[in-house]
Amino acid sequence: MTAPLRRPLAVLAALTSVVIWAVNYPAMKVAFREFSPLAFTGWRFLLATTLLFAEALVRRERIVPPPGARGLALLLALSGVGLYQWLYALGLASTSGFSAALLNSVSPLIAMLLVVLFGWERMSKLAGAGSLLAWGGVTLFVASSRGADFGSTAGNLMCLGAATSWAVYNVASARAGRLLSPLGAQLAAFGGGTVLVLAYALPDMLRQDYTRVSSSTWAILVLSALLPLVVAFRLWLEAVRTLGVAQTTSFGFLVPVLAGIASAIFTGEQFNAQKVLSAVVVLSGLALIRVARTLPR
Repeated sequence: MTAPLRRPLAVLAALTSVVIWAVNYPAMKVAFREFSPLAFTGWRFLLATTLLFAEALVRRERIVPPPGARGLALLLALSGVGLYQWLYALGLASTSGFSAALLNSVSPLIAMLLVVLFGWERMSKLAGAGSLLAWGGVTLFVASSRGADFGSTAGNLMCLGAATSWAVYNVASARAGRLLSPLGAQLAAFGGGTVLVLAYALPDMLRQDYTRVSSSTWAILVLSALLPLVVAFRLWLEAVRTLGVAQTTSFGFLVPVLAGIASAIFTGEQFNAQKVLSAVVVLSGLALIRVARTLPR
């Protein structure tokens, strides 16, 4: 791959990841019409983890974390998969695809607050203003939860919980770089996390009436395991390595926008002025934080 082509391909990789993650929201909503959310999650992660471990064996990657990294690996498994997926699946089942995508997009905001609380970074005035603006939008959004098209308050709060769990995962994974390779960190999260997922998903997997699951829904399950969890994750890492963290994560703002468009097309999600306004406020606050983090200190 030549140098001039590498950067455009990295941008394409980031955009491909964003599209995959955005479309996955309404796709899972469609699958939940025939699948229990937890049964779907159990099978999804069982398949994705099997693929990842097969890759690790082929690449001769260490599967069991080294002794000094096992506590961190447990935190990655809990925050990145085990707890996160419980909140994400049940939250998505109780709200709309766009609502889930928007509320999950505040994860970088929560991660920033965590590193500030731990004293690892300082918050600038501009980032503080962006934080207040984003949280104001979140409050407006949750308060406006009305009906199936706009998501329930309980579902939206579970999505916020999922965003918090994912923020913990991102902070922990950033600290894991000296102890675990990128694939090793993913194996730690998926390996231990899938055990936790199966612990609470197995009853639903056993109770699921598989006679009512269509072939198209099975296809959604397979693609939801393969594309967002395996392919998009790897493409995103390649984009981060080439473009850097700041430029790559800026593409993440497209996820709720594209998820809203995809939800309107595939699940008939509706939008009103208050819903759009609160989303604009949240995304504007996150954009301010992103600008603040790129300015010299």
